[in-house]
Amino acid sequence: MRKPVHAAFAALAVLVASGSAMAKEGSGGMPQLDYHSFAPQLVWLAIAFLALYLVMSRLAVPAISDTLAKRQGKIQGDLDAAEKANEETRALVQAYEKRMADSREDARKVVRDRSEADSAAAAARLAALHDKLNQQIGEAEKRIAKQRDDVMAGLETMAKDIGQEVYAKLAGQPADQAALSAKIAAAAKGGR
Repeated sequence: MRKPVHAAFAALAVLVASGSAMAKEGSGGMPQLDYHSFAPQLVWLAIAFLALYLVMSRLAVPAISDTLAKRQGKIQGDLDAAEKANEETRALVQAYEKRMADSREDARKVVRDRSEADSAAAAARLAALHDKLNQQIGEAEKRIAKQRDDVMAGLETMAKDIGQEVYAKLAGQPADQAALSAKIAAAAKGGR
C-alpha cells in the first residue's frame, strides 16, 4: 500500500518540478502542468468527483440494487414453487408405492384365502387388479413427467425473460433471441 502512495507523491513532485521549470523558461508547455493553476484544477476535480459520486450513489446504485432484489425475489419464488411441485410429486410417488404395496398384500391374501377350486377366478381378478395397477402406474408416471416438464418449461421461460432483461439493461440493446434461447436450452439440458 505504501509503494503506490510513495510513487504517486514522487510523480506529483516530478510534475510540479517540471511545471515550474517550464514556467520559468517561458516555453509555454502544457497548461495542466502550470503550478499556478493546480488549485483550481484540484477544486474542479473534487467538484466533478463529488457530483459523479452523488449521482451514482443516489440514482444508479439504488436502481440497480432494487432491480437485482426484485429479480432475486422472482427467482426465489419460482424455485420455491418448483420445490413445492417436486415435493408434491414425491408425495404422489410415495402414496402410489404404498397403494401398490397394499394392493399386492391384498392380492396375496385373496390368493391364500381361496381354495384350489376358486384359483381360476382368483387368477382372473388378480390379472384385472394388475392391469388396473399398471394403468394407475402409467397415469401417475405421466402426471409426474408432465409436472416435471411444466416446471422445466416454466424455468426456461423465466430464464429467457431474465436473460433478455439483464442483457438489455447491461448492454443497452435487446438480446439476440436465437442465441439467448440456444444458450438457455443448452444450460437446461446440462442441468437435467
